[in-house]
Amino acid sequence: MRLFFLPALLCALALFWGCAGSSQDSLPDLRLPTLSARLGASLASCPTAKCLTIYVAPWCGYCRAGTPLILALRRHLKERGVATRVVVGMSGLEEIEAYAREFGPDTLLDPEGSYRVAGVPHFIVSNQKGAILRDVAGMPFAIENVADFASYYGLP
Repeated sequence: MRLFFLPALLCALALFWGCAGSSQDSLPDLRLPTLSARLGASLASCPTAKCLTIYVAPWCGYCRAGTPLILALRRHLKERGVATRVVVGMSGLEEIEAYAREFGPDTLLDPEGSYRVAGVPHFIVSNQKGAILRDVAGMPFAIENVADFASYYGLP
């Protein structure tokens, strides 16, 4: 009985750690189109000391429920000089564009799935060179205060 339990536990832990974030050390030099039909800056570049990239999908209930908190977090970080960008993907272009409108014209669109994440919503903090400093899949709903939400990701 113990021999079965240990491999099952290790497999469950591997699945958890595999879905907790990506295995990448840096964001790719990938330019996605924006909702306003411009080509966005490379994900690997960041105009501020730290950037927050948030990847969401239209069909994701947690993304939808967290949209007001994500919008509040973007306003909070903008006031503190931290760049944010939202990427909407993992669906058809119509659904992606409709959901992207909630975030504004600078929202990046990824209908081709060019940037892969291990679960949505997905929050990635990077530096000016694109190095990933923090990579978290999932919405921390236990945190309701925007300042605490930013602090959770190591941001002001």
